[in-house]
Amino acid sequence: MIRHPRVRRLTMAIGLALPALAGRASAQQRDSTADVQPHASATQGVVSTLRAAAALGVTAASIAPLAFSITKRLRSPDLLRCTAWRNGAMVFDWYGAPGARAVGPLLAVAGSVTRNPTLSDIGIHVSESYAAAAVAVFIVKGVAGRARPYTVSSESAYDFELGRGFPHREPYSSFPSGHATGSFAFASSITVEAARRWPERKVLVGALAYGGAFLDAVSRVYRDMHWPSDVAAGALIGTVSGIVVTRRQHAHPDNRLDALARRVLFAPAPDGRLLVGVGHAF
Repeated sequence: MIRHPRVRRLTMAIGLALPALAGRASAQQRDSTADVQPHASATQGVVSTLRAAAALGVTAASIAPLAFSITKRLRSPDLLRCTAWRNGAMVFDWYGAPGARAVGPLLAVAGSVTRNPTLSDIGIHVSESYAAAAVAVFIVKGVAGRARPYTVSSESAYDFELGRGFPHREPYSSFPSGHATGSFAFASSITVEAARRWPERKVLVGALAYGGAFLDAVSRVYRDMHWPSDVAAGALIGTVSGIVVTRRQHAHPDNRLDALARRVLFAPAPDGRLLVGVGHAF
């Protein structure tokens, strides 16, 4: 149980806000099933993406001045001794990596093996969203060179040094959080897919996916790997990447990247092995 009132209020507020944001981001997909003009659909998608980005940007900016105080409360002795918090942090830390990183490729392979184009496309788009977010995070981490919480004194929550994160130096790659970025990229991409294909389930999918991503972000602060502003920035990058990449690929179904991914085929062999091949079409 969370014993600090401020931590409890912050956790509840953000936990309620993220599923709502998931529903708002996925609402942009309603025009895909309606008879609207392509230009209007594209404009609505851009506006919805900008709204999601603005909401997360404001959240990140508002959290930044509180980085040390939030970290101190999440890492209070009571919470660090709590078995439920420790076990939960380990589970949701896994949600971000390798969990969110592996879901896309696994879905793509499963779709190829079962000859299910829908499942394969979802896996491909989730993988592309995660990859785009990962590239952005690698660059920003290297440029920012922010020290992780466990490497600096309690008074220094803003230890940045230009370029110190290159090459990937673990103690100085705190900003932004790769875990949070990946989990939010997965959450936003899978929510967009659900909104396009199963509109009646988009709220449930979004709540579960974004809720897991939020708890993954909390676990990174709890485990002393990131500052709150690190995970907030990761949430921003991941959400925008997932929405933009997935929408773009659907808007251009014949794009070369998707076509190339669909040509990689997987099939079970009689002896139990998994055969890999390249075909002309799915």
